[in-house]
Order: sequence, then structure tokens, then C-alpha cells
Amino acid sequence: MTIGEMRRGAGPTGRAWGRRCHKRPTRTGLAIAGLALAAAACGNDGTAPSAPSTTPAASPTGSAPDTPTTPPPSDGPTSSTAPLARCTRGHLDLSLGRVSPGAGNRYTPLVFTNAGEEPCSLQGYPGVTLLDTSGKRIGESSERRGPTAPAVALESGGSAYAALHTVAPGVTDKPCWKPAAQIQAYPPGSTWALRTPAASFRVCGDIFEVSTVKPGSHP
Repeated sequence: MTIGEMRRGAGPTGRAWGRRCHKRPTRTGLAIAGLALAAAACGNDGTAPSAPSTTPAASPTGSAPDTPTTPPPSDGPTSSTAPLARCTRGHLDLSLGRVSPGAGNRYTPLVFTNAGEEPCSLQGYPGVTLLDTSGKRIGESSERRGPTAPAVALESGGSAYAALHTVAPGVTDKPCWKPAAQIQAYPPGSTWALRTPAASFRVCGDIFEVSTVKPGSHP
């Protein structure tokens, strides 16, 4: 190669050196590139990748909730009925009803009336004794007769009674007690007594009994 040829950039084969750096791609190279693009398209199915899920993991089954459960509001205020106060001597008036005879027995209602302004209740047996004109007791105090009954609610002016029981003269061989001037009665549960005139009530045969209080002023 002559110096002139080297200056002109010709190689041993007679081609210019600069053309070696700008070869066109061959058909084989194009085919390979096309296959690579097709494979990439098949792998993606033509859709864009989905974003990662941000939904929190569910709590394990049976675990307690993080927020405490609040009970639903009620439809309205709950009302409750408080028990009535017991009737005491300060609430009550005492009176004696009419004697009811029957088959040799004598029953007389001993009536307690609520003289106060507020309701109260009575339950149980009163303690009853007979008094003479000087206030001394006659005979023994009454004995309880019959089963107990539920409490009796007394509105203002309301009444409850306990039945006094004795027998007619001559039913037994035991004599009658002397006539009483007053009947003294302790309301059930009270330590203060009330008094009322005995009227025609008289104990005979040593039988003097009292029932539990019941609603009303007579049987």
C-alpha cells in the first residue's frame, strides 16, 4: 500500500475504513429482535401490571374487636316501683267493726285506716289486748290465727282489717272474760299501740285470736 492510499483511508481490500462502523443490520438480526418483542408481549398479555393491594389483613377468627361494643339505646327511661313505707301509728286510725256471729263463733274486724297523706303498707299480724276502764289488761294477748297474707297497700283514706275471733258464751265450759272498755292494738311491725272502744266485743271460752291484715274494712 502506498502512502497515498493510506492517506485516502483505503484498506487492504480497497474499502474505506469508515464504512466498517456503519454496517446495516442483517435480516437474521431483525428476525431475532422481532421474536424477542413478541415474547415480551405474550408474557404481559397486553395489560399493564396491577398495583399492589393495600387492604389490611383480616383479624384472626374469634379475636375480640378493637373497638368496644356499645349497647343500643333503650326506647325510654326504665321505671321501677319502690316499696311503700310501712304504716306506723302516726299514719293510722283504729276502729272496730260489727260482730258477725256464726255457728257459735264470733268474728269482729279490727280496722286500720291510713289517715296520712302518703300511701303506706301493712303486712302481718297486729298485737291485740283488751283493757278495762282503768287501762289494765284483761286476760291474755291475742293468738295468731291462719296463714300470713301479702302486704296491703293503703292509699290515703284506705283501710285494712284483721279479724278478731272468739266464741259465743256456753260453747265451752270455760267462762267469759269480764267486759272490756278498750281494745289496744299494735300495727304489724310497730312498737307503738293504738286504742279504740271495745263496744260489744267480749272474749269467751278463753279463745282470743287475730288474723293477718287483709284489704278492706270487713270480710
